[in-house]
Parts: sequence; structure tokens; C-alpha cells
Amino acid sequence: MKEETDEDMLIRYILGETTDTERDAMELWLKEDKANMHKLEQAKFILEQSQQLAQQSPADENEQWEKFKVKRDALNNKGKVRSITTLTPWLQMAAAILIFAGGASVAYYFYNQHAGLNGQLQSFTSKDKAVVDTLSDGSIVHLNRYSSVSCVTDFKKTREVKLTGEAFFEVKHNASVPFIVHTDGVNIRDIGTAFNVKSHTKNVEVVVESGIVRVSKDKAAVQLNPQQKVVVNNADKQLHVEASTDLLYNYYRSNEFIANKTPLWRVIETINEAYDSHIVIADKRLSNLPLTGTFKKESVDKFLQVLLLTTPDLRMEQVGDNIILKSK
Repeated sequence: MKEETDEDMLIRYILGETTDTERDAMELWLKEDKANMHKLEQAKFILEQSQQLAQQSPADENEQWEKFKVKRDALNNKGKVRSITTLTPWLQMAAAILIFAGGASVAYYFYNQHAGLNGQLQSFTSKDKAVVDTLSDGSIVHLNRYSSVSCVTDFKKTREVKLTGEAFFEVKHNASVPFIVHTDGVNIRDIGTAFNVKSHTKNVEVVVESGIVRVSKDKAAVQLNPQQKVVVNNADKQLHVEASTDLLYNYYRSNEFIANKTPLWRVIETINEAYDSHIVIADKRLSNLPLTGTFKKESVDKFLQVLLLTTPDLRMEQVGDNIILKSK
């Protein structure tokens, strides 16, 4: 997509207002670079916040945006914050709504995901490598690539975080203040446990490693126990609990791909995600071929070498950037 149309197209894509041709172009653009997916998640967050606050704000958007820029520039001159990225008119409107509802520092924080002003807000962001950080209550967050978590610094009254992308949470027990993760319209609530949350373009996946969590979207809700998961699609009216039969979700923490009679398609899907590779299973009969074993997270070439050595039914061809897996 052209740079000047990125955000307009993103918003219409999120709202389901694109044509079939535009939708196909957007989905191709999203697959080209993980950073593009990250940009989509940020736009979703902006849209959600502005929609929630729009009904409360009678302010003139242009006027509020100008006031925000004055405050921002004053802070920049004092060397307290970095310059905000230029926003399109739609994002200016969203910023104005946030400014009116919560103050300029709140709007600046949500758009840049830097540490909050006055020590009230904080964010943890990863780029091309997974990172680990600790929240103020002692809970540990493992962020996969191109992901971010934002929250208030003081968890005494509430422990709620906003996630874009994927993260594994090791939650510090506090029965009186539940820990809640918000992502893409889905809410994940627990008291003290360990679980993984991945937000895609079209769904949110929650896997529980230990403890119990409650996952809800609109009026639907389910409870997850250890080794269970739920995949929430945008159109779902009911949520369905499934067994979590592998530890592939854990690869960015453990640096290992652990399969346990796991279908080949699932392993390849995870490898492509981890390395931005383009491995394709050409023979659909191979898709459900069960794999069991542990593959070190070294490189995609090393993985393929081990895969071919341990799976004699497979052969590999490379066509451009695509790696094709076929039957012998």
C-alpha cells in the first residue's frame, strides 16, 4: 500500500468496509512484514479507545488536537518526551477524544507506548526479538516479537493490562486484585497462574499452562484449566474449550519447538511465524503427519535439516523464497 493511504485503509479494513480487492491487498501487505501487523494492532487499539470515549466527548476534535500539540511541544522543549509521529486526520480526531477524556499525557502514552508521564503509566514493547520484563506487582511478562503491553504503574487498586501481539504471563498471586488482560475485545481474567495470549488479525488464542483463567468476549465466557486453550474468532457467539496438546506456543520463551504427536501443519505454522519463513506443505496428505520431538530454536535451515533426517517420508524443494515440502 502507499504510505499516505496506510492508515485510512487500515481503519476501513478493521471496520470491515474494504472492497474484496482492498481486503486481499491488505492481507498480502500484512503478511509481508511483522511490523505491518504491529501497525494494524496499534490502529485497532486507537479505534477501540476512541469508540469507547467518543460518546463522552462533545469537544471539537481539531481544537483539542491543537491544544495537545501545544502541550506536546512544550514538553519536548524541556527534553521530557520524544516527538510524536505525524498522524492522519482520523488519528488526530481519535487523539483529540482521548485528550479530552484523559489528558494530553494519556493520549501521548497510548500512541507512542513509551513510559507514562508523571510515573502513572508504563509500557513494555518488543521489536525483532522477544523480551522479558516485570510489572510492579512482581508478575513477569514474556513478550514475543513485535508485541507490547501497557498498564498503570500502581497495581494496588487494579491489575489490568492492554496487550497487542503475543505474551506469556506469569501472574503474581493476589486474591483481592485479579489480573486482567484486554486484547482485541477479549478479556482474560485470573488470580494467580501462567498463560499465553496471542492476538491475531482474526482471532485471539489463550493457552493455560497452570492455574485457572476466565476468558470472555461480549456475553460469552469459558473457564480454562491447565493444558486447555480457547481460540476466539471475531464472529464467535459461543466459546469452545479445546485441549492444548503441544508446547509450541512456548518457543519464544524456551528457545525450543516441542512437539508431541503434533500435526506437521501446526509445526510448520509455528516455524514460519518464528522465522518469517515461507514453508509450504504441497502434499495435503502430509499436513496431519504427527511429529514428536524437540527442535532447538537455532535457524530455519537447521530445523529443516533435522526434520528431513527424522521424517524419511519428506523431501524438500526451494522455489524462490518458498520452501516446498513434498512426499518422496
